[in-house]
Amino acid sequence: MRRIVLSVILLGGIALTGTGMGYAADKPEDFAYGTSLTTDGSEPYYQIALPDAVYAQSVWPDLRDVRVFNGQGQNLPFAWVPPPARAVVEKNSLLRVYRMSRTASASGSPGEVSLRSASGLEVTLRSDDRQTTQRGWLLELSDKMRNQHGVDQLRLEWERLPENWQTSVDVLASNDLKTWYSVADAVPLMDLSSGSDRLLLNSLDIDGAKKYWLVLARDPHAVPKLNIVAAQAVSHDLPTAREMLALSPRAQAISPAEAHYFWQQPQPLNAVRIVPSVKNSVLPLEIEYRSSTSDRWHPLAKQVAYAVNGYDPVPLALDGKVIQGIRLKGINQQWGQDLPEVTGLREKRTLAFNAQGNPPFLLAWGNKAAGPQALSATALLPPDMPDISGLPSAYVGEAVALGGEARLTATDPAQRASLLNKILLWGVLLLGVAGLVILMLRVWREFKRQG
Repeated sequence: MRRIVLSVILLGGIALTGTGMGYAADKPEDFAYGTSLTTDGSEPYYQIALPDAVYAQSVWPDLRDVRVFNGQGQNLPFAWVPPPARAVVEKNSLLRVYRMSRTASASGSPGEVSLRSASGLEVTLRSDDRQTTQRGWLLELSDKMRNQHGVDQLRLEWERLPENWQTSVDVLASNDLKTWYSVADAVPLMDLSSGSDRLLLNSLDIDGAKKYWLVLARDPHAVPKLNIVAAQAVSHDLPTAREMLALSPRAQAISPAEAHYFWQQPQPLNAVRIVPSVKNSVLPLEIEYRSSTSDRWHPLAKQVAYAVNGYDPVPLALDGKVIQGIRLKGINQQWGQDLPEVTGLREKRTLAFNAQGNPPFLLAWGNKAAGPQALSATALLPPDMPDISGLPSAYVGEAVALGGEARLTATDPAQRASLLNKILLWGVLLLGVAGLVILMLRVWREFKRQG
């Protein structure tokens, strides 16, 4: 009996050891989806821009389940092509601020409106549709700063008021204080507080480099105590534009002031764009996110979304944060049945692969059991070929039927081995205990017989 127990334990140990051995290489059938790749010539390397379907159907946010195979079904080495640099350099310059109030026109013409500062600086405008203009603020950029760089945004600072407020302004620009051009119409400004949180909208996006800007209050009776005390001219040196993929989520209305948005798979988003469905509307929002269906909601930002004619909404930057869902709550606002439109923006990616073996080549994706396989860009190419972005291109062909959607929930080999290890270990332990019990019974019987 002792030999039997020892044999069982030995066999269990051998089985446990066997489960830790290597696994078979990936095969095309291990993946849910695929598409053929067409190549010209017989180059050793090619690059391919991923089809849009890969981003929505890949099981992993980091695309670890993407593979390239040759015509013999062999798994090929590949690397991700590095994206261009994306640092945004912001430059700020202080502006002189003059508070302007309406006064009688110097020429006495009924078709003109004059604004004058406390220091005596006067600006005359054609009244046109600005008959209600009662006050404004003149912002001046020094010649030195103007020669250094252009301006694409004005950032305002004001004396904080005890109550919440919001209003809208028009912005005119000039180089000589005589000829004025409209650069922004009905731009919202606001300062909202809720407990210790503050929602501030104090930036004006403008077009064109000038020396003077005139910020005019649209409603003469709105926020009468508003006093702009400082301003900055802001310019941005933008990086090379990247190609982005727009991913639309599924929307769900929770209440007239709350809505949830979900993507089928968690996505590493570079930005999210939020636009009210109703034209010429402004929505102060509290924005939350979660990274998976089992995750809790986390605060993301408090931001104003607005759909104003002539204004291109600026997406909320996320820098690759993994997001499966977005929750919007209106701050002192409701949208009823007209849910805001939400779009996730994800950077498109390109991979380079070693075209060894015979075509046709195959791009495959969609395997929950897949692990990371991509090489670094420097490891894929030899030292005398440093420019991976200059490789010839392969082209997407027709879809290929592979393992199907069952692969989207496949179990990782290591997980299967771990589970089998646990089962075998418990089996060995139980067999060992059973053997010991049997031995003790035999000893007890032998003891009784001899006694």
